[in-house]
Amino acid sequence: MFAPLFRAGNLPLALLALELLALAILAILVWKFPRAMLTPRELLALSLLLIIPLLYLIPLPAAVGHLLPGRELYRVSLSLLDLDGFPMRLSIVPLETQAAFLALLLPVAVFLGTRSLDANRIFTLVLLLIGIAAGEAILGLMQFGAGKESGLYLGMDFTHFGSAVGTYTNRNHLAGLLEMVLPVTLGLFFYSMGREDHERTRSWRRRVSFFSSMQGHQAFIYAALALLLLVGAIFTRSRTGVALVMLGVLLVTFGFARRIGGDNVYGAAGTVVAFALGIGVVIGLAPVLDRFSELDPMEDLRWTMFSATIDGIGAFFPLGSGPGSYADVFPAFQSVELGPWFVNYAHNDYLQWLFEGGLLAALLILFLLGLYFFQWGKIWTRDIWSKFRFVQIGAGIGLFLMLLHSLVDYNLHMPANMVYFAFLAGVFFSDADADSAVAKRRRRQRRTPDLVVDPPQTNADSVPPSGPHPEQIPNPLLD
Repeated sequence: MFAPLFRAGNLPLALLALELLALAILAILVWKFPRAMLTPRELLALSLLLIIPLLYLIPLPAAVGHLLPGRELYRVSLSLLDLDGFPMRLSIVPLETQAAFLALLLPVAVFLGTRSLDANRIFTLVLLLIGIAAGEAILGLMQFGAGKESGLYLGMDFTHFGSAVGTYTNRNHLAGLLEMVLPVTLGLFFYSMGREDHERTRSWRRRVSFFSSMQGHQAFIYAALALLLLVGAIFTRSRTGVALVMLGVLLVTFGFARRIGGDNVYGAAGTVVAFALGIGVVIGLAPVLDRFSELDPMEDLRWTMFSATIDGIGAFFPLGSGPGSYADVFPAFQSVELGPWFVNYAHNDYLQWLFEGGLLAALLILFLLGLYFFQWGKIWTRDIWSKFRFVQIGAGIGLFLMLLHSLVDYNLHMPANMVYFAFLAGVFFSDADADSAVAKRRRRQRRTPDLVVDPPQTNADSVPPSGPHPEQIPNPLLD
């Protein structure tokens, strides 16, 4: 709840508060966390994520440090300052690497904290996250069209005025939050459709009457929330955000259209209608992408930044410049076209990680992506999907959209989106078999026990009494 309030946590004091909260979570987990919940692969991934930045802080002899690739300019600078014997580290800016390590405590703590919860508590947090995203979307809609003098921008001096930004400073980052949460909300909508009808006679009369029930009202609430998130993403005017929302709707449609209510309670007709609606929404949003979204001034400069960043990757390969050091080191590679700009992020998280971490970062990225795709094989099953499984699939789609968005932006460097990404990752990697027993039991044919107890036979001539037994439960459907 605290993460997005103060510029998405991208302020020193707000980040400090988040890091202290992360330390508190880790302290509790060290005391109580059931370690068996993490697989060896996940434990290895988290260990590498925390250990690699610390490796860049190990002091090296000056003679060794000067031989590292990409350090020639810094060696000359130290020589001019008569500091030839100054101890060096793998990181060119050690203080920034320390800060990057402390920032990593946020996603690690949130991921571990999520993994330590049961499905019911995770679902409560999922509802809280949907509420936070809805609040951000409402604030963004109110901000749309407002000028710099509007109090709705909460005193921000530099932001995308006239667009929806919420409490973020960048509309692309609000779009990142909404695109992550939208698939989860749509997943709950698809699950809620027809749940009350699941165990009963599947007549169309019952299916239609479902919408007047409490479960039907719940489905409408999820639909309204999904629509709010969708409209909020559009009003950010982020081209990438709108495009990824369209992709998210399409992926959700293909993922859930044949699973409405858990095992497609509406049959083939429901699947066709779901496909038609999902594809119709995407087609309807296509003109919005061209007419409503606004061209980012940095759009044309991204390729220039990418090219300069790749030059830096080559200069520092295979060790990189050190985690968190991009903004301080990049000016050495900044071209004339980028002269008026201070480039603090590469606008491509993957290139920035390679710039800072070199080969180690590349191997870690591949390992984490491998774990992500491997998890899909565990949770995509043929059993009847429970509510938690719908949430997991929605979280996986939301993670995928953010991974794509990171190709052209730096969402995962924003503390708030870092926290929510880690939370959805914790949901996605939760025990996929926790609800399998329930799903398998539902798939079995239900047998109604014989509630009529035959009276004892006293002799061969005795005749059992006619009519129902006094203890038999009457069948209300026969009335």
